[in-house]
Amino acid sequence: MSKSYYILLTLVAAGIAVFFLGRWTGMSLGLHSQRVLRSVHEAWCRADDRRTVQPGVGLDSLFRSQLREEGLRRLRFRLDTVPLAGDSSVVFRSDLRYYDDYERELEHRRTFVIPLDSVQGVRAKLLNLRAETVGVQLYYLLGTVFGFLLLVYGIAKQVDIIRRQDKLSQLREDFSYAMIHDMKTPITTLLFGLKTLRSGRLDDKPERKRQHYEVMEREAQHLLALTNKVLTLSKMEHQQLLLDRDWHELPPMVDELVRTFEAKAQKPVTFHTDLQAGQVYADAEYLKEALANLIDNALKYSKESVEITIASRRDNGFVRISVRDNGIGIPLAAQRNIFDKFERVLPRDDGSGQKKVSGFGLGLNYVMNVTREHGGYVSVESVPGRYSEFTVSLPCLTSDPSSKEKEEKIDME
Repeated sequence: MSKSYYILLTLVAAGIAVFFLGRWTGMSLGLHSQRVLRSVHEAWCRADDRRTVQPGVGLDSLFRSQLREEGLRRLRFRLDTVPLAGDSSVVFRSDLRYYDDYERELEHRRTFVIPLDSVQGVRAKLLNLRAETVGVQLYYLLGTVFGFLLLVYGIAKQVDIIRRQDKLSQLREDFSYAMIHDMKTPITTLLFGLKTLRSGRLDDKPERKRQHYEVMEREAQHLLALTNKVLTLSKMEHQQLLLDRDWHELPPMVDELVRTFEAKAQKPVTFHTDLQAGQVYADAEYLKEALANLIDNALKYSKESVEITIASRRDNGFVRISVRDNGIGIPLAAQRNIFDKFERVLPRDDGSGQKKVSGFGLGLNYVMNVTREHGGYVSVESVPGRYSEFTVSLPCLTSDPSSKEKEEKIDME
């Protein structure tokens, strides 16, 4: 059976349990209220009986003593004197034969009247009857409500975990399919190239032979880069990634990336650079790969003509490196999820001829994790149909490497 069936079964079972729990709580509260009313009535009756035996003791003391024996220590009362004639609310002990009779009186927070003489009598006015009927049960009620809330929270978390597991399972299936599909092409190319070179048909054609070697080398590098990216993400998740951070020049790194992507771009691309911060304290290899992912995304999610601006600046103790493009943009609702693993924002088929974008949803997750390992963060600003700008913010040291070199030169002199 499907997981949805078991989720529904769990919810139904929880509903049944809550229903009977509520019924049990209500019945328990009703029974306790009846016990309290019966105890109050019996305590007043015994106080009346003891009054005849101990005439010198006050009725209030006798009643209070009987209430304590019944365990009703919270109950407070006062004794009211009432006329025996002309008051329709006067009820004597002899008039109470059934439980409903004295329950009716106690619900009005009064007891039957004990005659003092032929003219007047006395009865007890209960001031806080609810403190004994409801207040004592309040702890159990609160515990029941708290347990119910925990039950609802636990069921909600289980449903959420199951849904997340379903989503993760689907993402893994999609990732496995996409990776196998993407690895199939370079592997096929490598095998075809090896067969061609092994056959000897290109021995007398050095130029064609060189081209085959270049193609095979590119495909092998593609496979190696993909493998390294997956391994790096795995190391980050297990906190096993070791960074070799040092001061590095940004312009040579950016220039190399620009040359690489200009050579392999399959559409017209124009690069602009504005590197106000020329140095960064980071692991050059991982930072370069992170920037390469941002540039690669800018090329993938773009129109026919691409303009990419790479800029850097120092701001509030960070070196901020931004990659801005004039591509299709990212919807606001998707911007909070694009850094998740395996998450991709696929362009809509709006009839513009936009091709499907290949990938596994690892690039931006790689950028985010590398930035976090450096102690920084990555942010995105985008307007659909106009541009996207990703900014990598890396903390810079308090000491500038140029000033440090100057100090070393002075010390040497």
